[in-house]
Amino acid sequence: MKLQTNLIMLALAVITLPFLSCDDDNVSDTTTKDIQTFIETKYPGAQVVKIEREDNKIIEADIIHDNLNKEVAFDLSSKWLYTSWDVRISELPQAVSAILNDPDYAGYHIDDADFVETPNGNYYLLELEKGNSESKVKVDETGKVLS
Repeated sequence: MKLQTNLIMLALAVITLPFLSCDDDNVSDTTTKDIQTFIETKYPGAQVVKIEREDNKIIEADIIHDNLNKEVAFDLSSKWLYTSWDVRISELPQAVSAILNDPDYAGYHIDDADFVETPNGNYYLLELEKGNSESKVKVDETGKVLS
């Protein structure tokens, strides 16, 4: 199902790419070019779906790279903050999913998982649920809880 969604998004990106424009009220042409240059360098072959300012705090670029929908975030001066994308729970490294064995997370299950790349290192952002309780936890690739 996720592959199907990715293929549809890729097809839409290819069809709309010639018509793609950024909202000039939100993101300047210079900023857009800087962001596109960064994306071309860091994610070769990526298709930019859209670039827009969010909450006047960050600029987000939605891209398709390696058949994955990714969100690339920048500050208002075009400095890369992070890139994130969904990860199937079944594809999490054993060390990451083993967090459920920790007594602090007894009874929780992983509801959602994202992989996050940052200039300072990578981590998994896990959304844990237990009944009506929800918690977000950052876990590095070795299973160490970061927050």
